[in-house]
Amino acid sequence: MKYASRLMLAAAVTAIMAGPALACPAKVGAVLSLTGSYATFGPPISQGAQLAIEQLGAAGWNVAGCDKLEYLLRDDQTQPSVAVDAARRLIDLDGVSAIVGPISSGVAIPMVTSATVDKNVLVVASAASSPTFTELARDGKLKGLFYRVQPSDSLAAVAAAKMAIDAGFKKMVILNLNNDWGNNQSKQFAITYKALGGVITGQVTYNAEQASYRAEVNKALEGKPDSMYMPATVIDGSKILRDWIALGGPQKYVFPTGLNDVKLIENIGEQYLKDAIFLTPGAPEPNSVKFYRDAYEARWKMPGAGPGRDQAFDAGMLIGLAMAAAKDYKSGPAIAAGIAKVTDPKGELIYANVDDLRKGLKLLSEGKTIRYVGATGAMLHDKYGDVTLPFVGWMIENKTFVQKKNISSDEVADIKAKTGT
Repeated sequence: MKYASRLMLAAAVTAIMAGPALACPAKVGAVLSLTGSYATFGPPISQGAQLAIEQLGAAGWNVAGCDKLEYLLRDDQTQPSVAVDAARRLIDLDGVSAIVGPISSGVAIPMVTSATVDKNVLVVASAASSPTFTELARDGKLKGLFYRVQPSDSLAAVAAAKMAIDAGFKKMVILNLNNDWGNNQSKQFAITYKALGGVITGQVTYNAEQASYRAEVNKALEGKPDSMYMPATVIDGSKILRDWIALGGPQKYVFPTGLNDVKLIENIGEQYLKDAIFLTPGAPEPNSVKFYRDAYEARWKMPGAGPGRDQAFDAGMLIGLAMAAAKDYKSGPAIAAGIAKVTDPKGELIYANVDDLRKGLKLLSEGKTIRYVGATGAMLHDKYGDVTLPFVGWMIENKTFVQKKNISSDEVADIKAKTGT
């Protein structure tokens, strides 16, 4: 009896020293803004990521003998310190090795640098687009554990400037949210727009959640612009546009991702937005937009079109597929390495529907590669985790966003090269 007890104790010690076994269900974490200043965006963005995990489950996801993939959501309250704590709880208590990352770059940066990288946990950002992540990666501070689905602000602003010039907007004012995202968008847009021959009549920043923006709008109108570029949230943007229209501002706009929301149409009125261009990352057909939107609307009884929803869907898909490619759901570095295997330009095209996902999972289980074509198009990441995508310009018709303009990723790269931006 004593001998048996010693054997049992030795086995227990060995197991502890060997570390935890793969626990099932597998878990994908998410740290998103359900409250705070980005609370308008957070819940529907989370629903995009959750839908991806559910579709992978329906397609027969099975990695290392585990056939259950679970989605765990934590609220960052749009606050950096809360995001750090939420990530640590997901990692330390829930055993998460990959996270769909925060919406705000200002929240995501401290979470990544203070919580996830040190723990070897992968983050695929749902919306964080600050160029700061590129700089951190170049300095070797992200260890290959940060990827984006949404392009960096520097690329998005270049595409927006090109669309503005193509639309005949010759004298633009910039009115942007005074945060990392808004200021980066403003800076890069101004550089590219001027390099392409446009005139910036002024650049005005605003602080969030003010009762009125009449002072900022009056200042923006001083240079007599013919149009406006406005990196803003839907709530603040709606207030700004009401003041803009009331004060006689020209009703021609270019809006970056974040304002492509039906709530803006409801708040302002379609008649005042008929010349507005809404920029989003994405690709013309063929893509998975219809598959994704139909599934989102069926699942959540609300539109799939909206800021960050399709990006979060693709972020969740990338993580789940990368786990399958790596045949591992507990190692962040292994999952990160798997992303290249699911976005391989030479791999078989897999679209975002359950039948295609089933086929893709089978190919990955056989050690083959695929090219996942998501709701934002086919992605290709560089060594810093930055994604190159084309861009789409949407306009409003009958209270619906209709795709009107396209700028390829090659065009964006060419503009950057020619203008030195």
